[in-house]
Amino acid sequence: MLFRSMGFHPTHDKPLIFAGDKIGNLGIFDASQKGEVDDDGDQTEAPVITAFKLHSRTITSLLFPANHTELYSGSYDSSIRKLDLQKQVAVEVYAPPSMDDDEAISAIDMNSNDPNLIYFSRLDGAFGRHDMRTQKDTEIWYVSEKKVGGFSLHPLHPHLVATASLDRTLKIWDLRKSTGKGEDRQPGLLGEHTSRLSVSHAAWSSSGHVATSSYDDTIKIHSFTKAKSWGAAHEISEEDMKPTAVIRHNNQTGRWVTILKAQWQQRPDDGIAKFVIGNMNRFVDIYTSDGEQLAQLGGDGISAVPAAAEFHPTRNWVAGGTASGKLCLWM
Repeated sequence: MLFRSMGFHPTHDKPLIFAGDKIGNLGIFDASQKGEVDDDGDQTEAPVITAFKLHSRTITSLLFPANHTELYSGSYDSSIRKLDLQKQVAVEVYAPPSMDDDEAISAIDMNSNDPNLIYFSRLDGAFGRHDMRTQKDTEIWYVSEKKVGGFSLHPLHPHLVATASLDRTLKIWDLRKSTGKGEDRQPGLLGEHTSRLSVSHAAWSSSGHVATSSYDDTIKIHSFTKAKSWGAAHEISEEDMKPTAVIRHNNQTGRWVTILKAQWQQRPDDGIAKFVIGNMNRFVDIYTSDGEQLAQLGGDGISAVPAAAEFHPTRNWVAGGTASGKLCLWM
C-alpha cells in the first residue's frame, strides 16, 4: 500500500489503525496482534490486516463519527463512502452528478452536533456540505479560485471553518452567515492570512488553535482561543490573523511523498494540545500549540518518510505510513 491517509479507531483497548492508499484500498491493521518473535528477536508474523476496495482513486481522508462503528472516507474519485465496520459493507453517501476530476475530494469533516451532515473540500476550490438523509440536499461554496488542499471544523464550535488553499491563504469562515448569490455565494469570511507559497492543510484543535503546513517550509500556529465569544458579525483583525508561532519545517514532499499535514490529537488524556506531522528526514515530529517540539519519533527500520501521520484521539499513540507501504507505530 502507498499510504495517503491515516486514522486511529477511538477505542482505548487496542491500537486499530486504518490507512487509505493511492488506488482506493483501505487497510485495517490490528497492531495488538504482533505475531511471534524468533530467537534473534525478529517478528515472524505480521499484524492482522483486513483490506477493502472502497474507491477507484486515492483515499485522501478518513473520519470516525461519534458512534465509532462507522468510517467515512473521501477520495479523488469525487465520492464519499461510509463503511459499516460491523457488517463490513460500504455505501456511497455523496457523489457529484458530473464526477469530474476537478471535483476530487481533498478532505472531509463532520459536525459532532449533527451526524447527518458531512463537509468536504475539493480540488476546484469548493467547500461543501451534504445532508446524508437525501441525495439532493448539497450546498457548494467556492471559497478559493484554486485548489483547497484541506480544511477542518472547530471541534467545539463547528460553525467555524478553516480552509487552506493553493492560492497561499488560510481563511477562517463562519457558516452562520453568508454573502453573495448563486455560484458567488460564500460563508461569512472572518479573516485570512497569506503565506509566501501554497498552504497544504489547516487543522483546528479543540483548544482553538489552527495549525497549517505550507510549501514555504513552515508550520504556522494561529491562536483563536476566544472563538467561543465570537458573534456572527465578528471580524478577525489582520493582527489577530498573524501566527503566534512559526516553525521551520521542510515540507518539500515532491511527487512521490504524501503532502505533510499537521494533525492534532483530538481529546488528549494528558490535557496537552499537540499535533503530529511527518518529517522528510524519516521521522514524525510532535509539537505543542505554542510551537515547542515535544518529540521526534524514528526507528532503525524506517526506510521512507512516514508522511501520513496521525495521533490516537486520546492516547499518546502515533501512527505513520510511508509511500513504500510500511506502517510505523509508536506507543
